[in-house]
Amino acid sequence: MKDQSLLQLLTSEQKEKTFVKIYRYFPKVSRFICKYGGTKEEAQDVFQEALLIFYRKAKTPNFKLTARIETYVFSICKYLWKDQLKQKNKQTDAFEQAFLKDDTIPVEIHLQEEQKYQLAEKALRSIGDKCLKLLSLFYIDKKKMRTIADLLGFTSESSAKTQKYKCLERAKNELRTLKANR
Repeated sequence: MKDQSLLQLLTSEQKEKTFVKIYRYFPKVSRFICKYGGTKEEAQDVFQEALLIFYRKAKTPNFKLTARIETYVFSICKYLWKDQLKQKNKQTDAFEQAFLKDDTIPVEIHLQEEQKYQLAEKALRSIGDKCLKLLSLFYIDKKKMRTIADLLGFTSESSAKTQKYKCLERAKNELRTLKANR
């Protein structure tokens, strides 16, 4: 199956079928990670995370596949593994040379975006269900404040606006704290 067809399947409701096809790239990733100090379990974790990153990127409206899916996913895996080795202080010159050799797409930018996304997601999860619901209704569902006030049981549109402001501030503060603790 061609990569563009796989990409279309991935962005449709048939993503499981696509993931099964993309899994044929796992042995290459596994060999690479095992060669550079990892285990098969670590390779599976890295591959799963790479698939998630690829899936999220593929779902964005302006995503354009500039390389083969195999190359794209493998590059993400290499960057993820490099980051894990840095955390473990196990990085070697041989790995660095292999890592830099034949890298065709700059996925480091995508990984940085993914890390920012994960931090924001963690901050939002920490603000509570009611705040999350309020912000979701306003920013995602584009509901008017009067409707939100009615849905969430606020006494007025003004109190819903005040609560939205407080929730947003709480999320921003939590995000600042998470960034500072990195």
